[in-house]
Amino acid sequence: MAVDERDASHGGEDSPPVTAWSRTRRDVAIVLWPSFLAAAVETMFFFAVFDPVDIGEGTALAEVVANHNAGYALGFFFFWAFTTLAGALSLYLIRTEAEVRRSGGASKP
Repeated sequence: MAVDERDASHGGEDSPPVTAWSRTRRDVAIVLWPSFLAAAVETMFFFAVFDPVDIGEGTALAEVVANHNAGYALGFFFFWAFTTLAGALSLYLIRTEAEVRRSGGASKP
């Protein structure tokens, strides 16, 4: 029995079939994964300089960030949301530019 190239490259007949991701699924992965990595680095650098407890003193977040880990987690999710928005905006601009070019509406500067 012959095995086609796709099955041979992914473990043979017992492996599940290879399926392509939809454009939306790829776009979500393209935005979320790099933004996650960037948020991790941003969090490390930011909290190497600033203490989350000191930042929260005298604010409504004082009780929440009284625990350092909670402050680090809030900071990480803030950075992740911010970089996700930046990545999503970049992806949107790239996609809309390609659509404008295809429709012939782009003018050269």
